[in-house]
Amino acid sequence: MKIKKSLFALLVAVMISVPSIAFADGFAIYEWSAGGTAMGQAYMFAEDDPSLLAYNPAGITRLKGDWIGGGLSYINPRGDAVFHSAGGSTWQHNSEAPGYVPNFYYVHQQNNRLWWGIGLFTRFGNSTEYDGSTFLGRSNSYLAKISSLSLQPTIAYKLTDKISVAAGADIMYIALDLKSKPLDFSPYNIPTDCEIDGHNYSVGWNLGLNYQITPKTAVAALYRSKITHNMDADLKLNSNNYTGAHGSVTLPDSFTFGIGHKFNDKTRIEAGAIYTRWSTYDRLKMDFDKPIPVPGMPIPSFGYKTEWENVWRYQIGLEHKINDKWSFMCGYSYDNAPMPDKYMDFMVPTGDRQTALIGCKYRCKNSELAFAWGFMWIKDRVVPGVNYHDYGGGYADVKNNTAHILSLSYTVHLK
Repeated sequence: MKIKKSLFALLVAVMISVPSIAFADGFAIYEWSAGGTAMGQAYMFAEDDPSLLAYNPAGITRLKGDWIGGGLSYINPRGDAVFHSAGGSTWQHNSEAPGYVPNFYYVHQQNNRLWWGIGLFTRFGNSTEYDGSTFLGRSNSYLAKISSLSLQPTIAYKLTDKISVAAGADIMYIALDLKSKPLDFSPYNIPTDCEIDGHNYSVGWNLGLNYQITPKTAVAALYRSKITHNMDADLKLNSNNYTGAHGSVTLPDSFTFGIGHKFNDKTRIEAGAIYTRWSTYDRLKMDFDKPIPVPGMPIPSFGYKTEWENVWRYQIGLEHKINDKWSFMCGYSYDNAPMPDKYMDFMVPTGDRQTALIGCKYRCKNSELAFAWGFMWIKDRVVPGVNYHDYGGGYADVKNNTAHILSLSYTVHLK
């Protein structure tokens, strides 16, 4: 007997407790540098910053010589779940699970037409964790993690003085960990702690375009392909290895568009939008090598039909050079949630998100230090009782979800 699980349950749930990575639309990550974070990730026309490899690969043709940079983002999400039933309401808080998102970039100018570089950053992840012994939604999920890392080798070519193109690979590693107690609320009342963990790597690709309309205004576009992961995982019951699991999941492709304008040598502004095709993130089926050892009773599915929707993310940012050493930056972003109301659960407690950010840069000779702080607040959502095996016909509110974001980056112009 083979037991199948929806990927949504498996992968999405895994995202809820990664070493805490901040969440954007669905479970995308955009904290790829402190400069980009400070400007709400509207950073396709950054000046003297190799993190362009992540935001706008074709834009690296504006970097002269060799550049190296890297940094770290800290993301700490919080939130509540309020369970409503005939007996009243119960408040429960998710556990603190801060996460760290690293990045590293190197860019080399080969000649006046050709550039190449390599970037290391995170594109997907999320974090949420509840107490597995008391959380009322633990039959659905009480801990889930998704952590990923993308290695992006890139080549960029300057077709003309105004037009540049770029192409790159996305070599992505992904790891997941999901915990639930799916039999807690069964008619048999058999407590079973179930954990699925696995990992995989796969390859996607991207294409970029940068067009300098005038010396002060530019536009850019970037396409990132879908990436399919064929996942090998282990199933543990009550902390004991029980059987293997196999399945696949397709992470969505996306289109990024941006426009940047310099008012003068000191002040510039960017605006952008990202369209993510979450509808391609369909069902993941995990087949177990042998059945769950509960006589006469199949294990409930950890997830449900996804039917996620394609959504837009909007972002805007401003940078002002106060003097030769200091710059001030600020930004704002708005993410539409892709999950329909009827499929809400605790594995991805996502609502529309808004993030306000500020930051600064400090320049010294051939190096630059950047810092950013942001605050994200997330729209409340309702989880139908049927999605977490509430046989009493109740429901839960997922509310007060927020996240603090801190980013630090250091960049050096080698020559």
